[in-house]
Amino acid sequence: MLQQLKISNYALIENLSVDFKKGFTIITGETGAGKSVIVGAINLLLGARSSVDLLLDKNKKSIIEGLFKSNKKINEKLQNIDLDFGDDLIIRKEIKANGSSRSFVNDTPVKVENLKDITQYLIEFNGQHLVSKIGKNSFKFDFVNGFIEEKNLISDYKKSFSNYTLFNDRLSKLVDESSILNEKKDFFSFQLEELTDFPIEQWDEENIYREHNLIINQKHINQYLEEISNLFNNNSNGILNNLNKIDDHLNSLNIHLKDLYPFIERLKSIRIEIDDIFHDINKKYSLQSENPKKLEELEQLINKINFLLKKFNVLDLVGLLKKRDTIVESLNQIKSLENQIIECQKNKLYWENKCINLGEELFKKRREKIDIIQQQVNKVLKSVSMEHANFKLKIFKTGKIAFNGIDQIELLIAVNNKLDYHPITKFSSGGELSRIALAMKSISVGSKSASVLIFDEIDSGISGNVATKVGLLLKNISKNVQVINITHLPQVAAFGNSHFHVEKNQSGSQININLRLLEKEDRIQVLANMLGGDKTGNAARKNALELLN
Repeated sequence: MLQQLKISNYALIENLSVDFKKGFTIITGETGAGKSVIVGAINLLLGARSSVDLLLDKNKKSIIEGLFKSNKKINEKLQNIDLDFGDDLIIRKEIKANGSSRSFVNDTPVKVENLKDITQYLIEFNGQHLVSKIGKNSFKFDFVNGFIEEKNLISDYKKSFSNYTLFNDRLSKLVDESSILNEKKDFFSFQLEELTDFPIEQWDEENIYREHNLIINQKHINQYLEEISNLFNNNSNGILNNLNKIDDHLNSLNIHLKDLYPFIERLKSIRIEIDDIFHDINKKYSLQSENPKKLEELEQLINKINFLLKKFNVLDLVGLLKKRDTIVESLNQIKSLENQIIECQKNKLYWENKCINLGEELFKKRREKIDIIQQQVNKVLKSVSMEHANFKLKIFKTGKIAFNGIDQIELLIAVNNKLDYHPITKFSSGGELSRIALAMKSISVGSKSASVLIFDEIDSGISGNVATKVGLLLKNISKNVQVINITHLPQVAAFGNSHFHVEKNQSGSQININLRLLEKEDRIQVLANMLGGDKTGNAARKNALELLN
C-alpha cells in the first residue's frame, strides 16, 4: 500500500507531504484544482516520462517520493536485480533543471525498465481509459486468467508462444534468404562447373604469356642470336679474333716498352668475361626451330583465359580463383540454409505443438470458470442498479496460435431482461460501461498482486442512487486492497475512510496546490458544495451529513 507521498517543485506544487491509510481514500477538488497533477506525480514514480516543463522553479530539481508497503512479489523482483528489500519500499524520482531525470528504489539508482517491472505489482491505475480498455484482448484475458489457479500453465504457454514466435520469425527470414539464393543456385552451379573444367591452379599466367612471346618471335630471336654469334666468332672480323690480335700486338710491344703487362692482363680478363657471356647466352638461348603447333596451343589457352576473365569480370587468374571460391561459398551457404531451415522447422513444430497442447488446457480452464465469473459479475451489476442487464462470457477456439492462447474471449451483455446478447463495448452507455468495468474489477481483486488501486473519475457518467451503490462497491473493494479514488460524486466521496481535498492557493502571482485531509466539519462542507455548488445552505449540509452517516 501507499503510505506516504512527497512532492516538491513539481507543476503547481511547491512542497507537499501526504500520509495515506489503508482502506478507501477519497480525493476531491473542483475542476482544474490540480487533481491530475497528483496523478501525474504518482505516474512518474511508476516510470512515466518526465520533462523540464514540469518544474515549478526551473532552477531547482523536483523530487517525488513514495513510501510503500512492500509485498512478496515485489521483494522477489528486488532480489532478482540485487536490490535491498524489506517491509517498506521507497521509490524516488528526481527531475533536474537540465531536464534529465533519475529513479531510485530504496536509494539505489535503477533503470526505467526495472522500475516498471517492479511497480506493476505495486499500483494499478484505472482511469476513464478503463472503459476503453474493456474491449481489448489484454484486458479480457487478464480478467479471466485471474480466476485460473494454475498460474504456471499461463506462464508456460507464454514461454512456449515466445519460442514459437522466435522460430517462426527466424524460419520466415531463412526461407526468404534461401529463396533469394536459390534463384541463383542453378546459375552458381553452372558457373562452378565451368570453372572446375579448367586446371586454373596449374596455369602460370606470367609464364604462359612469356612462352607465347618467345614462340611468336622465334624467327627474330634466331636472327639476333646468329648475328651475335657471327660478331663473336667471325674468323676475320669477330670480337674474339680481334681481341686475340690485340693481345698479340701488346705482347710484341711489351718487348720494347716493358710496362704493358698490366694492360695485357686486363685485356685477358675482358676476353675471358666476353667468352663466358657468349657461352652463357648459347647455353640459355640456343637457336630454336619455329613451333606452330605449340604456338596454336598457347594462343588457344590465352584465348580461354581472356574469355574467362571477361566473363567473370576479373583482372587475372588470382581473381578467377577468388571468384570460384565465392561461388563455392554461396553454394555452401545455400546448403547450410537448407539445413538451418530443416532444424528451424523442427523447433517451430515442437513449440507449435506445445502451444496447441497448453492452449487446449488453458481453453478448458477458462471454460470451467465461465459460470462462476458470470454469476459474480451479474451479482455485482445488480448491486449497482443494473438488474435489467445480464453479463455473459463467451470463450471459443479460433484455430490460431496467439499471444493469449488458441481461443478468443467475448464480453457480451443483454439488457431489459432479454436474451439478445451484444458486445459490451457496442451496446452500453458510458455510465453502464463504467459500472460493468467496476464490477469486473471488483471480482478480480485479489487475483493480482497490485496492492494499490487508483481510480481516476471511473464513476463519471453516473449519478443519484447509482452513484451511492458504486461508492459502496468501491468501499467493498477496499476491504482487500488499498483504494484511492478521485471523484466528483458526493455519494461516492461519502464512503471514504479518508477524504483529501485538492485546493489552489494564490499568493500574489504565485499559485500553489495543496492536498488537505478533511476533518468531519470540513468534509461536510466539501460534500455540501459538491451537492449544491458554492451557495450551500442548511439543506445541502444536512444532505451531506446524511451521506456521511
